[in-house]
Amino acid sequence: MRITAKSKAAFIRLCQMLYLTAAFYVQNNLDACASACTFGFIFSFIPILMMFLTIFIGILHVSPSMLQEITHLAEQVNSVFDIDGFISGLSRGISVSWVNVVLSVFIIWMARKLFLSIIKGISRIFNTVARRRPFVQQLLTIAGELLIVIICVIVFFAAFITRQIFSLPIFDSISGFAPLVFGSISNALVNLALYIVIFISSTLAYRFASGTRPKLRLCLLHSALCTALFYACVLVISLILNKAKYNTIYGVLSNMIILLLEVYIFFSLFMFFAQAIYTTQFFTSLLLGELYLLPLHDSTSLPDTLRRILFITPSALMTKENTVAYRAGEPIYALDETVEGVYYIASGTVAEDRGGTQMFHDKGTFFGEVEFLLNCARLGTTTAKTDCEILRIDNKEFADLIDKNPKAAVKAVSKLSLHTAKVYGRNACFLV
Repeated sequence: MRITAKSKAAFIRLCQMLYLTAAFYVQNNLDACASACTFGFIFSFIPILMMFLTIFIGILHVSPSMLQEITHLAEQVNSVFDIDGFISGLSRGISVSWVNVVLSVFIIWMARKLFLSIIKGISRIFNTVARRRPFVQQLLTIAGELLIVIICVIVFFAAFITRQIFSLPIFDSISGFAPLVFGSISNALVNLALYIVIFISSTLAYRFASGTRPKLRLCLLHSALCTALFYACVLVISLILNKAKYNTIYGVLSNMIILLLEVYIFFSLFMFFAQAIYTTQFFTSLLLGELYLLPLHDSTSLPDTLRRILFITPSALMTKENTVAYRAGEPIYALDETVEGVYYIASGTVAEDRGGTQMFHDKGTFFGEVEFLLNCARLGTTTAKTDCEILRIDNKEFADLIDKNPKAAVKAVSKLSLHTAKVYGRNACFLV
């Protein structure tokens, strides 16, 4: 099977994006954010249940007859659980008061700690490009977070009720006809609802919490990948770990440990794909930064060698408008010419003559940025030594790179310092 140039370029781009995502994941310390979100989930899960139990008990107190009428529609429920006695006991002992309201507000505030951890993690990713949001938008964000909490808990209770309904004796005869399908239908419904909530919540977080408003299809794609990988990880864990065995030995603690592991895996994936969205959104500028910071060809370390191999061909940046092919001996720019940008050598070798000093630049090298930094005309001439393919980065693009990438700014200043040292060194020799 023949690999086309377009397929090769797409594969290289994918590898570059994966590398940048993984590198920024480590650089932003998102693993610590995932851990914080995991513990935030554990400490928020109980308060959320407490809040809804408080509301549920209040409803029972105000109108216990509502559930009693429901129980009359399915008399078999009473054979499983004495709901009448339970409701009567609750209605006699609990009343709605300001204490309940204060408790609910306090529990909501505790539950928000989880979402604050999530937002802090996303802020680490998008802090350099996110727009500052006004106070009203912050309030809307809080309302959205609370809505997600409510939806999650509603799904939790719906899942619990579904399991209880399918465990009623009335369904025993039906399960006899299709025991395999019917026995797993309640778990399938519960799992489906859970992953739908994860998918929707992740999409909303990617779309609105980043502050950069990524495209909806981009958020949907990465949320779907996050949910699918999380499902695969949970499936592998369920196959490796025998929960029944651990329940016998360790009891409830084993389930809590497994839950903690699964939640940590989810938030790790969530942060990784949030970083992937950032990489996709700003891939052009990130790739340009990697090009400018490309290790030298004489570097012998394995990481530098891999980076050079991966990023030396910037096919994602090269277009018909900004890429020019030069034949050997053909001039690229002349002395005193106006600076229109800086140049990157995609292939070939370039000879630069500046003040009688000749330098050679080969593939993977930038040249022409000194005049841009000095804001002056060209200080020399540059000619293609061999057949070359040159990528031109205009002034605005390079200025944005220097402004937003501290490492690129340091390299640019070092090049300027080296040029200044050579000029003053030569003049000093003339003075002597």
